[in-house]
Amino acid sequence: MTTKLIEPISRKLNVLGRDYLAALDHHMIRFGIDRHYYPLALIVHHDGQLTQKGLADILSKDKSLIVKIIDRLSDQGFVQRETNPDDRREHFLAPTEKAKEVMPHLLKTFEHMNASASKGISKQDMEIFENVLIKMRENLAEFEQTEPVPYPV
Repeated sequence: MTTKLIEPISRKLNVLGRDYLAALDHHMIRFGIDRHYYPLALIVHHDGQLTQKGLADILSKDKSLIVKIIDRLSDQGFVQRETNPDDRREHFLAPTEKAKEVMPHLLKTFEHMNASASKGISKQDMEIFENVLIKMRENLAEFEQTEPVPYPV
């Protein structure tokens, strides 16, 4: 029995994501950072006013994963946790001087990589691509609320 193979959209997105991150790693490793680039950019952008919970919300990530990300960035010398004096359970994420020094390089690398990745693609097509991604996310959120696909189909 031969079945039709269907490649999930997620695989294509994962391959693109891995390729993007590999190139980013190549350009940023000299600064002592090897992952979690966007969380670091968010932390520097918010300059000590972002909490771990706030970061988890922005990134749509589980709080336990955020703790691991912050631990790694902290171990690398990019982030410090500061306890909220009004609520000792809450931690603000403060960028270190090292993070602030690296940030212009990281942002410039994002800019160049985005331009390189979208070379030959019109601004209009990029807007369509971003809108398609948003719509797919909305559709998947709706799909997640439906009954499971019956087995066997």
